[in-house]
Amino acid sequence: MKRLSLWMILVFILTACGSYAPPVTSETTEELRQTSIANNRPPTIPPLPPGPTPTPRPALNEVFDLRDDDPRALGDPNAPVLIIEFTDFECTFCQRFFQETRPQILSELVETGKVRLVVRDLPLTTIHPSALVAAVAAQCAADQGQFFPMYERLFSSHQQEWGGVPQRDRVVFGEFADQLGLDGATFRACLDDPESEKAVLNEMQAALALGINSTPNFVVNGQLVRGAQPFRVFEELVSQQ
Repeated sequence: MKRLSLWMILVFILTACGSYAPPVTSETTEELRQTSIANNRPPTIPPLPPGPTPTPRPALNEVFDLRDDDPRALGDPNAPVLIIEFTDFECTFCQRFFQETRPQILSELVETGKVRLVVRDLPLTTIHPSALVAAVAAQCAADQGQFFPMYERLFSSHQQEWGGVPQRDRVVFGEFADQLGLDGATFRACLDDPESEKAVLNEMQAALALGINSTPNFVVNGQLVRGAQPFRVFEELVSQQ
């Protein structure tokens, strides 16, 4: 376990967006921009130690309204391991997790009944201008039972069809809803409703209150894991459970 924790600390240095991320070797202009802003801002709140950190599961159930019929969850509600993913749709490292690690988690852990995967929003609004409206769009899609199609569309098209211009991106998200077969009028009304934004902000504040202040972050049966970790990290944590 000690070896895993030390290894995860090193990996985290390269795998998270957020307010206190240390210097990284970036691959794109977007990563350089995120890192520059992050390194010149103090932590949102004092960060938790890197690596697995106990977080009581009962508190999470209550704080994040975890239900068997959650439209933002995949897998058996009675699976022995619960993973909560805290994400930002404009975060480069969240997109990396989506592309590289999530498919294997779904095929080897969720579909085999070992894991239930739940998504919650943590838009880093000070460095990602459209993260909040993207989170609202995803939650509005969830209201119509289409959260994951929207989640996948947002990540697969970021910096290609949308990104960084909230008013323009709001229009694009309405087009996504139409293409996904959602009720367009209902979706747009939800997107424009101040209560929808308030729900996302409340979820964000709940995460920050637990010390989750970068993305992507994951809670694996009460253990906090920071960064876009490779599949083997999740596989080993699940096997320990």
